[in-house]
Amino acid sequence: MGDKGNKATASALELADIFERMMQQLTLLGHTVPQSATSLTPQQLKILFVLHSLGEPTPMSKLSAQLNVTPGTLTKVAGGLIKKRYLDRRRSAEDDRVVKLSLTKEGHAVVAQIRKYRQQFFAEICARLNAAECRKLIESHRNIYETYRQVLAESAAKK
Repeated sequence: MGDKGNKATASALELADIFERMMQQLTLLGHTVPQSATSLTPQQLKILFVLHSLGEPTPMSKLSAQLNVTPGTLTKVAGGLIKKRYLDRRRSAEDDRVVKLSLTKEGHAVVAQIRKYRQQFFAEICARLNAAECRKLIESHRNIYETYRQVLAESAAKK
């Protein structure tokens, strides 16, 4: 491995370390969701946000594939959200074998509340930075996101 490979490995280790510490702090300090949503598990949050982004009742088979979880896991995790009245589960009118999940009014409200909370949290961070630093932070996170998507797409294409 040449000098470039060594630098990439060192950079990867540094990035992984800072990312892990950042995620621990956000999770441990509860800065990712408002106090009213702390009873939601990461899997439940993921379901809520994916359904919000899809914007329509979604077959559980499609949702479990998108979330990369088994149908059984999705059924169990969604059950907790149904009990909290954040999700609605209905059989498809076209095919009663198909079960679709959608956000309820309460589900939309909790997603909106979490999004607002996160925007306020990041507004606090940006307020402590000058404009150039804030732009650099945004661009670096966008670059990480896009690179991650490319790696996932390439990985999926190889399968």
